[in-house]
Amino acid sequence: MAKQNAKNTATDLNNLFDPQGYQDVFKTWAGMNERMVSLSVEAGTRVTDIASETAKDALSNLRELTQVRDEPAEYGKAYTDFAQKQAELFTRTVQAYANETQKVGSETAELASKAGEEITDKVAANADSAAQKARSAANKAA
Repeated sequence: MAKQNAKNTATDLNNLFDPQGYQDVFKTWAGMNERMVSLSVEAGTRVTDIASETAKDALSNLRELTQVRDEPAEYGKAYTDFAQKQAELFTRTVQAYANETQKVGSETAELASKAGEEITDKVAANADSAAQKARSAANKAA
């Protein structure tokens, strides 16, 4: 009889832990990682596009600068125009990077907050389930 009660108690203890509940937590965590990587890849793609466009514009500005001019005075104006275009390009590029950084930061914070809530809810549900099973096992044992 004592052997049977010990076996029942061991079975009841094993039943306290719901593998499906923990699997759900891990799936939620994996889903968050998948969304985070997707967010990073999208941001990386947009940043690469910004850099590529900047390089193209800078090379175009350089091409305009190096064109042959008819009058010597036109070279001074070409250098002034080049410097102004490069300064504007720098300003646009920095603004584009800043916008991208702000967007990614906001999306990351939102994603982390949502994932944290989901995981917390699932862990709490698992804990509640284990507590209910423990109470039930304790009542059976009494």
